Amino acid sequence: MLPPSTSPPPFTSLPNLPSLRHPSSSSRIVSPPPATTTTRVKITSSEIDSLPEHRIILGCGAAVVDFLATVASYPKPDDKIRSTSLKVQGGGNAGNALTCAARLGLNPRLISKVADDIQGRGVLEELESDGVDTSFFVVSKEGNSPFTYIIVDNETKTRTCIHTPGYPPMIPDELSRSSLLSALNGARLVYIDGRLHETALVIAQE
Repeated sequence: MLPPSTSPPPFTSLPNLPSLRHPSSSSRIVSPPPATTTTRVKITSSEIDSLPEHRIILGCGAAVVDFLATVASYPKPDDKIRSTSLKVQGGGNAGNALTCAARLGLNPRLISKVADDIQGRGVLEELESDGVDTSFFVVSKEGNSPFTYIIVDNETKTRTCIHTPGYPPMIPDELSRSSLLSALNGARLVYIDGRLHETALVIAQE
């Protein structure tokens, strides 16, 4: 996490890409054009009717953008190589878990923070399109949304993650007590991924 006196790292936004969802993954996927259609896994109305009436789950944690570059093999120092594919997709443990919950027919609410940039707006739009309540998000007018560069090595079947935290970081005071109580109202389960630990502690204590 960047210290208060440090300026956020320079970051150039990518163009707004079409949103696609992979049917077998909890990740929220955005692929470069040309867009192709995918089949969403949807729960049936009879399955929804069999769920308990109060199925609200509250999450607190990371909702980020992942830049996944697949390469034939991991580069050596000072190498220049080309990627074999590139995906830009929503990530973060809490974002993925709550997306999965929504697809299973639950009513998830997520507490997290993004900036008012292309990436942040994309994160919110993707979550909302999957049925995740983002009304408890904190949106910073300045700074950058959190993102991760991921190098996927086809040779060793490994991935290397380089994460840049969101700036400015979320602090508990940004979540008012009235918003907290509203978020917790009716919730039967709270999911915390440990990324926004100070805010998560306030939620857990309540």
